[in-house]
Amino acid sequence: MALGAAAVPRVNMVFALVCQDYLNRKEREATNGDFTPIRLVFGADNPECEIPEIGARAATFTLYMNIITGILSAITSPRLGQYSDRMGRRMFLILGSFGACLCEVTLILCLKYPDYFSYWFLLLASAFEGIVGAFTLILALVHSYASDCTSFAKRSSAFSLFHGFLFLGIAIGPAIGGFAIEKTDDIAVVFYGVIGVHAVFISYILFVLPESLSKEKMELANEKFAEERRKSAGSVSWLQSAMGVVNVFKPLNVLWPEEGGNLTKIRTNMILLAAIDFVMFGVGFGSITVILLYSKVEFHWTTKFASYFTSFVNASRVIGLFVILPLLTRFFRKKPRPGDPVGGCDNLDTLIIRGALSMEVLGTLFFVVARDSPLFMAGGIIASFGGLGSPTIQSSLTKHSPSEKTGQLLGVIALLHSLARVIGPTAFNGIYSKTAKTYPQSVFVVLVVLFIIAWLGAWFITPYVAVDGVGDEAVERLFAEERGELDESEPLVGRN
Repeated sequence: MALGAAAVPRVNMVFALVCQDYLNRKEREATNGDFTPIRLVFGADNPECEIPEIGARAATFTLYMNIITGILSAITSPRLGQYSDRMGRRMFLILGSFGACLCEVTLILCLKYPDYFSYWFLLLASAFEGIVGAFTLILALVHSYASDCTSFAKRSSAFSLFHGFLFLGIAIGPAIGGFAIEKTDDIAVVFYGVIGVHAVFISYILFVLPESLSKEKMELANEKFAEERRKSAGSVSWLQSAMGVVNVFKPLNVLWPEEGGNLTKIRTNMILLAAIDFVMFGVGFGSITVILLYSKVEFHWTTKFASYFTSFVNASRVIGLFVILPLLTRFFRKKPRPGDPVGGCDNLDTLIIRGALSMEVLGTLFFVVARDSPLFMAGGIIASFGGLGSPTIQSSLTKHSPSEKTGQLLGVIALLHSLARVIGPTAFNGIYSKTAKTYPQSVFVVLVVLFIIAWLGAWFITPYVAVDGVGDEAVERLFAEERGELDESEPLVGRN
């Protein structure tokens, strides 16, 4: 909710800060330094800012922020995720929230004291946020926490609830932020509120939330990490070791297990699942701006109408995550019996992933052929049900590797999401800008092709393959519950 509430005000504030700096520079040059600094009314309409030069500067600066956060987060997220397997989840959840909070504090300082804090300080805040993993790491750690506490059968439902609440917050957050600004006539109140939300979240983790990993599991993860270090110590030179620290792609090795089970099928599954998730996240994050720009130019949507479209799409996504996916899991996922195959994604997981990608293909095709607003909105609503794919993919990935590597694995997903945050907007905005005058639907054709490739890849996922031993504990727990030997009301947190 805090993310949604601050999204639009943050963009507007960066734009206003860039504009104010630009106008002051022009005034200083015109008067040879003898001038009174211009102070814009932040949050109000500033028509003097609506010129191409300022828009280009603001877009470039925002791109710098995203690149810095994305690249640094891609480097640190897998390592922090791996540390969380050995040291616990809570510490790194606090660290990620603190990094996001620092960005809001920096923005307020730039807003209130522009003479002392240039808007370029926001790049430092972006760097710190990237170093501690940013939002993508928090999301990965939340999923790791859920993986620690749930059986395989219930995991995709738990992940879908997390995604549902995320999009619900994104949907209602802007309305809450707009209401707060309207009542206080101060845009900074939104950022104060976001800081308050982070403070509550950090306090909750410190004083209420139990650690999901038992000491035994953390010790096991440390032992396996030390064993891996010993095996590689003699075969890797100091130069290779140093290069590995800065090699952003080295953590992807977790998708290529070296022992246990049918390695060919396990590796194929993990790489395909990670690649499909990368495509879905990259398209979802990178196409937002293009969709809004396209609808404004082609259908002359106002900000209010575009907000309605966003609300409808997010509401549909929430319905899918809160209602459809849990119902599918409840009625169509069979409980495993002794002797049944365990580990890896099951048949229902693969069916949901393929179905979600089909919805993405169909919805994006509507974008290509739509020549009026109703058909375009229908495409957005259809594509929103593709949101069922992401939690299913991520829960399926955790079923392929040992529990002591869950944080490392989902940290790699955070790495891929961080890269997608940079690659997606850059690629899709570039395609749209090059084809806007000739065939503006070109970018949607590219999206359709990407989704079709991902859909084809989903047919090569093999159910019920995983590293040896994965899933045994979860199945044993399920059988114990059925025999009445385990109280279902007892929390699973920290249980070994």
